[in-house]
Amino acid sequence: MIICELHAYFAVMDFKVSMRTNPETKIYSGYYRLVESHRTNNDRVYLRIILNAGYLDELSTDQLNLIQKILTAKVKNYDRPLFELPYTEDRTVLHYVDKFYNRMVAEKRIDVLIEKKEKKASKSGKYFQRIDINSIRNKDAREIEAEWLSYQAMNQLQIASFSDRQGWSRNEIKLAQSHIISRAVYPASELETTRWIKENSSVCELTGNDIEKITKDQLYRISKKLYTEKDELEQHLSVHTNKLFDIEDKIMLYDLTNTYFEGRKQGSKLAQYGRSKKKRNDAKLVVLALVVNPGGFIKYSSILEGNMADCNTLEGMINKLQNVQ
Repeated sequence: MIICELHAYFAVMDFKVSMRTNPETKIYSGYYRLVESHRTNNDRVYLRIILNAGYLDELSTDQLNLIQKILTAKVKNYDRPLFELPYTEDRTVLHYVDKFYNRMVAEKRIDVLIEKKEKKASKSGKYFQRIDINSIRNKDAREIEAEWLSYQAMNQLQIASFSDRQGWSRNEIKLAQSHIISRAVYPASELETTRWIKENSSVCELTGNDIEKITKDQLYRISKKLYTEKDELEQHLSVHTNKLFDIEDKIMLYDLTNTYFEGRKQGSKLAQYGRSKKKRNDAKLVVLALVVNPGGFIKYSSILEGNMADCNTLEGMINKLQNVQ
């Protein structure tokens, strides 16, 4: 969630005067214009004439200041009619405030009112306001783009429905979804994934999982539970990717790779010394075997002993593929 504090450059009403001869009275006096001051992005101020107010000889300086102050507040709070305006009992001041304000509305000289009218008339609903970008502040900002895309892909593949048919609880399904999306977006250890979910990601908002209850131990347990469903889940994904992308698995691509462990892996049946493709013959390995269709979708995967020769894996993989729908 992003909470922004935006400082808008709001226009201020002010009277500017130029001295000239009043054609009616033939007296040299001040001719007033009501102007609007704006501050630009580079912090420069410019003026725009709103109204030609005319000769205001009957008004004092205090009255002029009060009129421009009330007009500024009234325009600023045009959509909040109950907002308290600067108070005055001066009937002359109130008369000129109403007179100038009604003229501004009638002549469409108030930007905010024009924008509001355009907003109502616009089918797109767009509404623009100038803001100071440097004033933006956020709180509890989280990423959602990649998480949302992954979540939509999971829905298309009906992974939640598959887990439900396997007898999983709703909380287990939500946790599994959160973990799978996290693995796709930010592959890391369970401890680091927990920190990322709580500090950076909106994945729990998408899946409905309780972010306060996420722990590394929960992620470990759900990973093990997912692995127990590996064969059935791969068959489920194989069927649905074929349907979604109209794929016929007439050609299969088979490949193997291996990865090594930094630790000693004592007592492991899978981790064995073998021929490392990373030239790490000093470390124990496991072999990852993948069957991929021409569309790039994994049809079947298997983790084998690190000392398994490539030629000895093909027969077992073919037998496995016979069970894939």
